[in-house]
Amino acid sequence: MKLTVIVPTYNRAAFLPYALKSIVLQKNAADLDVLVVDDGSTDGTSDVLAEMCAAEPCIRVIATENRGVAAARNVGLTNLLDETELVTFLDSDDLMPQGRIAADIVHFREEPAIDMTYGRMLIVESVDYDTMAPTAGCRRADVRSIHLASGLYRRSFLDKVGLVDERFIQAEDTDYILRLFDALPNYRLTETCCLYYLRHDGNMTRRHAESRKYFMLALHKSVQRRRANPLLGARKLEFDVKALGEVDIY
Repeated sequence: MKLTVIVPTYNRAAFLPYALKSIVLQKNAADLDVLVVDDGSTDGTSDVLAEMCAAEPCIRVIATENRGVAAARNVGLTNLLDETELVTFLDSDDLMPQGRIAADIVHFREEPAIDMTYGRMLIVESVDYDTMAPTAGCRRADVRSIHLASGLYRRSFLDKVGLVDERFIQAEDTDYILRLFDALPNYRLTETCCLYYLRHDGNMTRRHAESRKYFMLALHKSVQRRRANPLLGARKLEFDVKALGEVDIY
């Protein structure tokens, strides 16, 4: 199955090679297409990408002017290959754990009717780029949180849901995931660790006031949809939101 991994990036030249390596190491698990959307980087990202594209034919790049992460995700969604059947995401400062694709793609091969799978994430304070895993002994939190990289999505289902809301500066992924679940998909929750989410000083979510503003906007939009459709109100979402408030590295 052709699987496109959309990787939006902006000035992440120090992290990006490792994020891409963590994906490419799994190319035996699927017919991989790694689509990097460079959102107007000015830090040498283009040089990093030129080198990696020359070494790995499954990586392709679309360079755009800087319009923000929501727009970058939409560039990815509107430039899928004709043969793409499945889609997932990885932010360019995170890592995809080895075995992540193989663990969840099997559901799509065995169950043609499912629209998406949704797994777990490990929030970590440091990673070892030699082992492509969290640094031994570092603080970490294993949660089922709200992150696009936690899912594998059937392309036909994403086509029905539509594009990311570009009004969001942050929490565009929260809004999109809530829209995905509010579209009443046939989905499977898995115990797969889908990403190592690296906490560092450059995380957008460190801008706490902005993060809260757009998170609340995403929740407000979901409440409006649920009020309009009683079927949605009966479906409980199973995220570890409470647990995140107790994670001191978050």
